[in-house]
Amino acid sequence: MKKLLFGSLLLMGYMGAQAQQEYTIEGKVEGVKDGTLISLFLLDGNVRSTVALDSIQNGTFFFKRNAGESGMDKLSLMCTRNDDFPSMSLEIYATPNARIKVTGTNTLIHTWKVDSPVKEQIEHNRFIENSRDLWDEYQRLSIKARSLRSAPEAERKAIRAKEDSISALISKREMQLMQELPVSNIWMDRLYRLSMSVKYNPNFSYKDETLALYNRMNEAQKASIKGQEITVNIFPPVVVKEGDEMADTELYDLDGKIHHLTDFKGKYILLDFWSSGCGPCIMALPEMKEIQEQYKECLTVVSLSSDTKSRWKAASAKHEMTWQNLSDLKQSAGLYAKYGVNGIPNYVLISPEGKIMKMWSGYGKGSLKLKMRRYLDATKREMSITRQGNTKVVNYPTSESTNTDILEVKQVELTDTATIVHFNAYYIPKYWIRVSPNCKLVDDKGGIYALKKADGIKPGEHFYLPESGEAEFSLTFEPLSTSVQSFNFTEGTEKKDWQINGIKLKK
Repeated sequence: MKKLLFGSLLLMGYMGAQAQQEYTIEGKVEGVKDGTLISLFLLDGNVRSTVALDSIQNGTFFFKRNAGESGMDKLSLMCTRNDDFPSMSLEIYATPNARIKVTGTNTLIHTWKVDSPVKEQIEHNRFIENSRDLWDEYQRLSIKARSLRSAPEAERKAIRAKEDSISALISKREMQLMQELPVSNIWMDRLYRLSMSVKYNPNFSYKDETLALYNRMNEAQKASIKGQEITVNIFPPVVVKEGDEMADTELYDLDGKIHHLTDFKGKYILLDFWSSGCGPCIMALPEMKEIQEQYKECLTVVSLSSDTKSRWKAASAKHEMTWQNLSDLKQSAGLYAKYGVNGIPNYVLISPEGKIMKMWSGYGKGSLKLKMRRYLDATKREMSITRQGNTKVVNYPTSESTNTDILEVKQVELTDTATIVHFNAYYIPKYWIRVSPNCKLVDDKGGIYALKKADGIKPGEHFYLPESGEAEFSLTFEPLSTSVQSFNFTEGTEKKDWQINGIKLKK
């Protein structure tokens, strides 16, 4: 009986502790259709994840959940896939025991009123009230833009111009308010948004004012993760590029042990910039495991997380990562900034000597295997020259530069009547490539050689890659002069036109 009573007391104590961590969000809105789906998202660093769903019935919705370990949840309320709403959210800050009430009289969700005892919410509300009229106008334009998705570009461009104009006015008002308020986490969130405009918007008019606000932060605030992210936006670090020495820093594993990228020199290194909230990043993990095993003798895969420490550990426990799984614990302010990562997944292939060979972003099924075959397998091939009668054959000629990793020159045949260039093509399975009918060869003295015919591909038409993602074709051009030592393959002068320059005909 005593054991039973003791167990009951423990259970009641646990339930009481759980209740003390709960907060509720109660919504009452007008002008919104019943059945409208409302999503509640949790914001953790740069990751947004859905934590609850409800539908509006009789103008009401309700959420109850436990606060996270930090004791403060930053949330956003959204109505996705609904053209009656703008592409925006309502920001909510929640702490244990908070009873939060949301009210609105229309679908302009970003400016629904939030009645809350949480001090961060009160401060956030002050920024909203400071520009409520502008925010409402901006949301109406956002709703209109949704309805014009198939309208002429000129009409959509005019809407975007109006949005940009209103956004600039909001920034001006916010900066004036920030000059009056003390620096806080909410204040720094606002400065972070301004710093993003400094970094990405060449027409942003308030760079000097943003810098003045930045200088209000003390050293501890600048050293915080948010402060460092603001710093690299306003003062971008030197970004490494292909051909440079790799950037390095202290990197931590899940046990807190320090590593450096230089630890892995001697093999090729594939850097994988990822986050647990990035769908394609997660889709790529099984393929990453395959290439790590396939190329284990010559390649080290290093995944670098931009998540918060707690989220990175939780995601790592969920996904089996048998390769190097590290973080500099600076989210997007550390190596992410030094490698110029603006979108993920992002990949960097580094040579055994520590030189950056290739940088790319995005993932499609099979694309990592193709990249490894394109670059790692190519290192096993050596340029060779043979003669077959009057034909000179150059196998795997080296080249000086290229703007495409889709094409590889496999062989060049030189005769008195033609120059035949054999290509290997690497691309996402069942996606198409296209060779321009205007492609030509240009020799090292400026001589031009026109395309005569093609085999295995029809210039100007879509060519779909097979399931393997690899294909071969050849292009026949006018014969090169016998004195030519190198040539360029070019489709034209546009940025998207393929160029392979300095294709060598002699060792």
